[in-house]
Amino acid sequence: MKKLFASLLFVTIFSSFALADRIPPPPMPSDFDGDGRGDLAVFRPSNGVWYLNRSQLGFISVQFGISSDKPAAADYDGDRGMDIAVYRSGMWYIQTRTGGVIAIQFGQDGDIPQPADYSGDGKADIAVFRPSNGAWYIFDLSTNQFSAFQFGQAGDVPVATDYDADGKVDIAVYRNGNWYIQRSRDGFIGIAFGQVGDIPVVADYDDDGKADVAVFRPSNGVWYLNRSQLGFSATQFGNSTDKPVPSNYDGDGRADIAVYRNGEWYIQGSRDGFMTFGFGNTSDIPIAYVFVP
Repeated sequence: MKKLFASLLFVTIFSSFALADRIPPPPMPSDFDGDGRGDLAVFRPSNGVWYLNRSQLGFISVQFGISSDKPAAADYDGDRGMDIAVYRSGMWYIQTRTGGVIAIQFGQDGDIPQPADYSGDGKADIAVFRPSNGAWYIFDLSTNQFSAFQFGQAGDVPVATDYDADGKVDIAVYRNGNWYIQRSRDGFIGIAFGQVGDIPVVADYDDDGKADVAVFRPSNGVWYLNRSQLGFSATQFGNSTDKPVPSNYDGDGRADIAVYRNGEWYIQGSRDGFMTFGFGNTSDIPIAYVFVP
């Protein structure tokens, strides 16, 4: 009995340390209230208004941006909730949840905004991928440190996220069915997964802290997932004109397959099953879609 008790005590302590040592994953795309669930959220270019239906804090609308802006929401202040932000021809305008408006010049016309936490300090850095030269430019708002990396080429789709679960977002590109990933801890890797015409929908679909390589194929409406823990899966969900909007809508830690269609959200929750919601209109940009290049 003493040996059994000691074994159980060891397992309990070991499990507690393991959970404590796990690095928190990046905030879910479109989680604006920091509760771990993706929120229904859209940016309306016609009036520059953000409409957020937050799972904990409820509905809010915020006037922030103009019709030509690119939504660039991210957790810039480290409170685990996404902050409203737009990128406008080299200018960043950020409305943090804990402070006022920040305006910063960083980038140029044609750059693709890729804000994320590249340094691992819990706060998103402003960053752009420049298709004209295949370079990444990153500015750490916490330290005012600038860095630049040559990784990619014209035509590549930037897919930066945390692929090795070390708390730092990794530089990565998707190119006609091939993934090129420069992991901050585990080094470079190339993966063939997908085909020409697929839309990369990278996210953590099995809740192991690592982003999974995945694509949505508009030609047949199928999601193909290469999950790091649970392996390959293929799911028919959507049609050719849908916008894929994966996020963790049911709060179980796993990204859910989901699409946005002319103001309607169709979600296949990994825990709660199928859900549908009406929120938005035909011309709106769903914020979760911004994370799907």
